[in-house]
Amino acid sequence: MVIGLLVTGDGIPIAHHVFSGNTNDASTLASVMTDLQTRFGVGRIALVADRGLISEANLESVSTARFDHVIATRLHRDHGTAAALEQAAKNATHWVKIDNSTRAAEVMLESSRYIVVDSTERHHRDRRRLQELLSRTEDKLIALAKRVSAKRLSDSAKIGAAADRILRDSGIGRCFTTTIGAGRFGWDYDEAALHYETDLLEGRYVLATSLDPKAASTTDIVRHYKALQGVERRFRVVKDFLALRPVFHFTENRVRGHIALCVLASVIEAVMGRDLGSAKVMHPDLEDQPLTPRRALRSLAHIRAVRLVADDSVGGQALMSSRVHPDV
Repeated sequence: MVIGLLVTGDGIPIAHHVFSGNTNDASTLASVMTDLQTRFGVGRIALVADRGLISEANLESVSTARFDHVIATRLHRDHGTAAALEQAAKNATHWVKIDNSTRAAEVMLESSRYIVVDSTERHHRDRRRLQELLSRTEDKLIALAKRVSAKRLSDSAKIGAAADRILRDSGIGRCFTTTIGAGRFGWDYDEAALHYETDLLEGRYVLATSLDPKAASTTDIVRHYKALQGVERRFRVVKDFLALRPVFHFTENRVRGHIALCVLASVIEAVMGRDLGSAKVMHPDLEDQPLTPRRALRSLAHIRAVRLVADDSVGGQALMSSRVHPDV
């Protein structure tokens, strides 16, 4: 089954949806938006979503429902993304500092508003990944060229199929061009594609939004998008800490009931985390971090209440005593 989880800005679940296991993520949005409007009577809604939910049908649904949106765009084969990255790179003075490792630039393309986000950490990660993929793909193309040169492979169709497999599975095939003929194979870099990867895209991603700058600044848009990390953390809590998986039920109703109980437990865990933070109950081993719900529950498990019943000499009075673990 596919599970959808709706959470508030501070990470507390307010609703969940269960779909059939063969449901595509991108097809779930319309029904969720309808439920959100009818069940909660919410007025103005801004949908924040990752690129996995992007489809023409979803964008149409968002527009029809009169929702605003903050959506991460596709990084390749998207004209708006490429144009926004080009314009942001040309206007270095338009960058706004978000935090110590992140900055962002706002770009208007016709009537569309884009936010280009640049991250130092992402720069290092993207550069390392690109070099690894390029090197791995080069080795495979060189090996194919040697096979063709040694006449172990001469049919142009088979050479083309072998090259296609290498580039299709590489994750970086767009950065190479090939020349194929009978008993002939050559390859080179696609300079335009490499320029896009290294000079424009490396360390960056692009957000598209319908929110007016007066309603949400550049910093607000980035903050809204980064709030998705809270949803991902909530899913990890539900799946791991609260043992949503594996599911050992054999009827749909029991599976749905199991999921509902895990989500309800997640609400309690989220409220505990919020309250521990606001009360400044600090972690005993990490002085700069609040106590986590998981650690708090582990400490509370050591608390014991013992019922003592006195004898007649003290009037048969019932007394209570408790033992508290030192962590609490």
